[in-house]
Amino acid sequence: MAYQQGDTIQASDYNTFAGNVNTIIGTGSADSGYGLSEIATISAGDTITAAQWNSLLSGLQKGANHQGTTLTNASNTVSVGGNILPLSNLEADITLITTNKLTADASNMATDTGVTSTRTTSWTGSVYHEFTVTFASANAARHFFNSGGEVRFAGSRSGGSSTDQNTDWTNLLSNAGTVKFAEGATTYTGSGGTAAAVGFDDLTTSYQQIFTATGAGSYSANDWTIQAKADAAYGSATVVTFKANFNDDHAAQTGNYTGGGLGNAPNEGAGWTGADTVDGTLTSTITTLRADNASFVQVANPSFSTTTEVSA
Repeated sequence: MAYQQGDTIQASDYNTFAGNVNTIIGTGSADSGYGLSEIATISAGDTITAAQWNSLLSGLQKGANHQGTTLTNASNTVSVGGNILPLSNLEADITLITTNKLTADASNMATDTGVTSTRTTSWTGSVYHEFTVTFASANAARHFFNSGGEVRFAGSRSGGSSTDQNTDWTNLLSNAGTVKFAEGATTYTGSGGTAAAVGFDDLTTSYQQIFTATGAGSYSANDWTIQAKADAAYGSATVVTFKANFNDDHAAQTGNYTGGGLGNAPNEGAGWTGADTVDGTLTSTITTLRADNASFVQVANPSFSTTTEVSA
């Protein structure tokens, strides 16, 4: 029998609604599921109790509140002994939280510390910060990202010599802003970069580039790139490894002194090579954004471990 005004609400109707809500708020699969306790189903022929009906509406509301989704019927709770009536927009409300399943209200999210790597010695060529992010289980990894979780990257260079090379690295990293690795894609807050449509559900066991930002003018060969890979296929992965590369590919200018200035004896004809090192303090900072409202959705922060420091 169809779920509609005037008809008896069947166990099969209730179980369908509970199953659809559980897909979003419960264990779920793939890009569905927040990891909350699931709504219990009932047996055919059972009478739906007020507690069961309210459990369904409560689960629906938790998912909506986490997302910031406005529902029509979730506040229609039932008192013990009261009548349970079909709610005309219940199916539409469930469709709403399904459509918005990867949306999270910013007020329900918290920023947590990940790991930081710092270098204070001068460098040229390439240095990188490689680290792992480990989740308690494959489902914990999915729930972290499905509920709006992100691994965030920021780079900076400060102090040191007043050289064009240093200035370019300072500007490159500052302009890029914050890089955000999420469930379905990577984004960033700044300018001068390119973020890939690669997120947690796209990872393989081989590195993929998720972001790059390049220098300007004569230093356009310099770049900051970020790569990511997982320890297993999507749905089984519990560890994500990231590699933030700082590539000083700018070639120092070379030549011979010729006439005037330093191009006089004994320098005339002598060769020279411009300085190309980067100095000051280079920092790679990693943080996370995670669901952290105990009344709606709350997930654990993963653990971090650096395998290669930028100072290596």
